[in-house]
Amino acid sequence: MLIYGHRGASVNVRPNTVEAYAFAVGQGADGVELDVRRSRDGALVISHDDRPAPDATPFIELDLREIKATTPRVPTLDEAWDALGPTALLNIEIKNFYGQADYDVTHRTAVAVVRWIADHDSGDRILVSSFNTRTLDAVKDLDPAIRTGLLAKPWFDPIVVLHQARDRGHVSANLSLARTLSEAERIVDSAEGLPVLVWTVNDPAHTVTLANAGIAGVFTDDPGLMVKALSDRE
Repeated sequence: MLIYGHRGASVNVRPNTVEAYAFAVGQGADGVELDVRRSRDGALVISHDDRPAPDATPFIELDLREIKATTPRVPTLDEAWDALGPTALLNIEIKNFYGQADYDVTHRTAVAVVRWIADHDSGDRILVSSFNTRTLDAVKDLDPAIRTGLLAKPWFDPIVVLHQARDRGHVSANLSLARTLSEAERIVDSAEGLPVLVWTVNDPAHTVTLANAGIAGVFTDDPGLMVKALSDRE
């Protein structure tokens, strides 16, 4: 089973920082998951929310220079990549939610991520995901070789998500723990070989249950604890 640090080792270090990514890899995580957005001048910056605080200016309205001056903890995708080292996996979640300041029907962040991947010759280390299916479709249209994972909200039927993921050429279905834990074996059987990744798993017992059912990987805030749980199981 793959262990992804959810925004890094976010139970130990501030989430979505280079320190959190390096800490996760140091704890034995296979890789990290992080959230990508655009600045006004087109830089790829990492943040779960569209602004650093509720009353702050959105990142999309600031140039990278301004972001670094006001919120220096916010890394660029390049800085995150460097923090991972030469072998760790990276799940890039493209944020593109309706109602947020950087919502974009033209999917410019997807375009920028595709260009970034092309520049970094990353092989199969990178998985691109998004809750916005049209954003993922834009990635596949630009470069069908990029590995993409269909990220599903908890209220979506897992079996429907599996069919959609296969039909659209994605390499994984990324499902919530709430919709997966109690029927993990049935979901794995229905996946017919398509890897299923589960978010966000912070209980070692849940990780072991999912591993025993054949789940391919988990996203966790505490990768060190989940690595230990799998090691003890083996």
